[in-house]
Amino acid sequence: MEILETTSSGAHIAGNIKSTPNNLRKRSFFFSSRILSSAIEHLPTVDARRLRLEKYVVLAILIPLNCILIYMFTNWSKFSWYLIPELMLRIVVDCTEITLVIIFFIIRRLYRRQPRISEKPENFVYLLCCYNESYPELMTSLDSLAEQQLLDTHKKAIVVICDGRVSSKGEPKTAAAYLKEDIVERPSSRSMAQAYTAWDGAPMDVEIIEGEFRGIPIICVIKNENRGKRDGIVLIRSFMRKFNQRHSSPSLAMLSSKLFAELKNFLEKASIQSLDYAVGIDADTRFDTKCVFNLIQTVREDDQCQGVTGYIRPDPKALGPFSFSYLYQNAEYLVGQHRRRLRQSLTSRKVTCLPGCCQLLRVNEYTCGDHILGKFGHYPKGTDGLFRTIRSMMSEDRDHICLVLSEYADVRTRVCLAARAYTTVPSTPSVLLSQRRRWTLGPLTSDSLLLSRKTTGWIERVAAFTSILHWTVNPALYVSRYYRQIDNQTKFYLIILENYRLVYDLLVVVAASDSVPDIIQSFIGFWMYGFFGPTVNFVTQLYTLYKLDDFRWGKTRIGVADKAK
Repeated sequence: MEILETTSSGAHIAGNIKSTPNNLRKRSFFFSSRILSSAIEHLPTVDARRLRLEKYVVLAILIPLNCILIYMFTNWSKFSWYLIPELMLRIVVDCTEITLVIIFFIIRRLYRRQPRISEKPENFVYLLCCYNESYPELMTSLDSLAEQQLLDTHKKAIVVICDGRVSSKGEPKTAAAYLKEDIVERPSSRSMAQAYTAWDGAPMDVEIIEGEFRGIPIICVIKNENRGKRDGIVLIRSFMRKFNQRHSSPSLAMLSSKLFAELKNFLEKASIQSLDYAVGIDADTRFDTKCVFNLIQTVREDDQCQGVTGYIRPDPKALGPFSFSYLYQNAEYLVGQHRRRLRQSLTSRKVTCLPGCCQLLRVNEYTCGDHILGKFGHYPKGTDGLFRTIRSMMSEDRDHICLVLSEYADVRTRVCLAARAYTTVPSTPSVLLSQRRRWTLGPLTSDSLLLSRKTTGWIERVAAFTSILHWTVNPALYVSRYYRQIDNQTKFYLIILENYRLVYDLLVVVAASDSVPDIIQSFIGFWMYGFFGPTVNFVTQLYTLYKLDDFRWGKTRIGVADKAK
């Protein structure tokens, strides 16, 4: 085994590139950026006619199906045996998951594991993805990283990947300009042509900004053009794996030798010789002061645990603690994270979604290897159908973890409720719909994969099937709730199960609160969520179906290009 010689910034690692997936290899050809429909939003060239046709096929199935169910609900006595599964399956699965959570929670309380202390403190990087965030948003996230406690013995650094030079509407500067001019202390910058091969096959120019932030080494990789968040995280995860392998001369895949050397030298100057973890955070999120410590404690419990997510709540500082948006979404977040995700963590220990706004991954072949990144970094092609395009463009965090779990049966992932993070949530209905559309389509494709994989456990298979079925018939269930007349026995079972779920959700909301004002906020939000939730979900589904073949980012992040560049 030869030690890599890196006496110059352009040091090259020779390797056998045959083992690298095609879509991660450097290419000698160039696709013009005009293949993108916009310089601000990353829109691949897809067969719009084909996707629209497939959308109409989906609608041609869903609309008649739900119309038939709506009619059948008018005559319950005649069609009850056909309707009971659609009406009862979701709530039965919910109550089963709640029961499993309670049982396994008690077991874990009775048989607590002693925290493991590593003989050698782990090294890690904070990976912060940004796009067009404002100065306060960037500072809030970075300040929360600098204020993490109980991590003094760990070697750490911050890596920022900035997706183009874009500003929010009304902002005087782009996020990249804020980083370079106002945030990074003692910055040094360097432009680099053809620094890496983007996921669409085009060479990408970047600017590297290196310095410190409140005593922590920081490096910013500013892409000259937007290629989407997935492209950025594939780039950095690929580098981290190659960095750990550098002494065995691996192929560099999508990275150029000069970009690899620049990032490698940065970590070595920070006294980091190998990376154990990557801690992901979004630029609209802040961590609690012990968030990362608790994530590390959780991943230490099991050598097979390759990833952990924290407990994510809306940030009251961003919206106001008693605003309608905060109260509703706070309850929605609390309830959602204490059902399927917590059940997965406590039972199978295979959590299928580790949100990128609060995520810890081990840096190894399972999570950052060429094989998994080659599948994860699939760029939509003109021949791809609707299902494959949705997988490539929506919910990248869930897609990555579901790929890892499907490729490696022994991998485990967890939730740590003690690791709290606070994220900015939508404040207007249009932004909420845009975000929820992405959150709806991504899980649907992921659940379809889980349902079809042989390695999926039967509990998870039932949960995935239930989720898909409920979404399919939800319009009929929503409309029929205003007129259906079900028999007394079925109504009795429904009332029992619904109240069981209601009591659990209420206890969760109260138990998760930190103070009396927080309890009041959560309690108000809980009743708002119970009252408005079905309507919000129904409207979201209609919007999702209407925009099924539209892969623009929407109103979640409206950007303005930096004309100076």
